[in-house]
Amino acid sequence: MKTNRLLALVSFVLMGCQANQESLDEFVAQVERKARQDVVDLAPVIDFRIAKYQGHEQRAPFVLPQAALALNQPLASKECWQPTPRAQGGQLEKYPLSKLRLKGMMSRSGKVSGLVQTPNGKVVKVNVGHYIGQHNGKVTEVTANYLKINETLPDGLGCWNKRNVKLALK
Repeated sequence: MKTNRLLALVSFVLMGCQANQESLDEFVAQVERKARQDVVDLAPVIDFRIAKYQGHEQRAPFVLPQAALALNQPLASKECWQPTPRAQGGQLEKYPLSKLRLKGMMSRSGKVSGLVQTPNGKVVKVNVGHYIGQHNGKVTEVTANYLKINETLPDGLGCWNKRNVKLALK
């Protein structure tokens, strides 16, 4: 009786194992037909002609004409603060503050001086009262960790504003 049950169970399992009898080649062909799509033609390429720039006697293409520059400049207002004009001649006045690096400090007889490096690698000694940067920056304080600089910036409307900037050791 045990063998009959076992034989019935095996035959029942084998009857349930009748898998998909379709051909594998037909299945692959059907999937490939579904996957293929027509290739869309690309738009025709526009043919560009190269022309050399011949306007050497004309103005530079990226510079505003002088008339436009004169019209865009605001008139200086007498009601706002204006800096006193001075000649710029310091070694560090031709560089923006963002390009200058404070590299160190040195002290002699209690007087602290800063060592500022220019973009080309030259190190310049700076004391209180020296001018630094492109915006009339005057060194007002030299400490062991930073230089305090008072800059004069145009506001674009003909007036000027002062701001304090610290150039710190990194």
